[in-house]
Amino acid sequence: MNENQCAQCGTPASPGTKYCESCGAPLSAPAAQPARATFAPAPGYQAPRSYVPHIAPPYQGVAIRFVAILIDTIIIAIIGGISSIPFNALAVITNSASGTVTVSLASAVGGLVSLAVFVLYFTLLEGHYGQTVGKMAVRIKVVREADGAPIDYSEAAVRTILRFLDLIPYIIPYLLGAILIWSSEEKQRLGDRVAHTVVVKA
Repeated sequence: MNENQCAQCGTPASPGTKYCESCGAPLSAPAAQPARATFAPAPGYQAPRSYVPHIAPPYQGVAIRFVAILIDTIIIAIIGGISSIPFNALAVITNSASGTVTVSLASAVGGLVSLAVFVLYFTLLEGHYGQTVGKMAVRIKVVREADGAPIDYSEAAVRTILRFLDLIPYIIPYLLGAILIWSSEEKQRLGDRVAHTVVVKA
């Protein structure tokens, strides 16, 4: 149908007329489609991707960790010494004529108490806070390597047990641990590598 005709009676309509001159019906003009604006991207423009915050963690090396372990060692020595006093008081060391030394059961138990203090100190504090007192003092903490989340008690226990290997050689404690830290991009000692943890700035 001619767009200049009345839809009701077919009477020709003049351009721009709103009503039919014959029957008075309103003349409906086709709705104009709005023009869509088009934009050409600027040269070198890249569409934004979803933002995922990622900050490379500042892995902590030997020096600051040495200060932390020195503080922890002093604290452990104090706690372990106090805890083993009752057992050491009962220990009887007898020097025989041949020069042999006999250590009583109480003395051995005192040593086990000191060992238990060492294990529990690191496991409980790092498992709960991610930090020992020494780490709190120098403001570093232990987190998971994959996502930086806090570690749990099992991961803390693995790190603690493997300290006995990181302490090799015992005449120069933590020399092996220091070598492993120096050779690792993430500055991980053996305990960190097995537990998949890293030490970062708190």
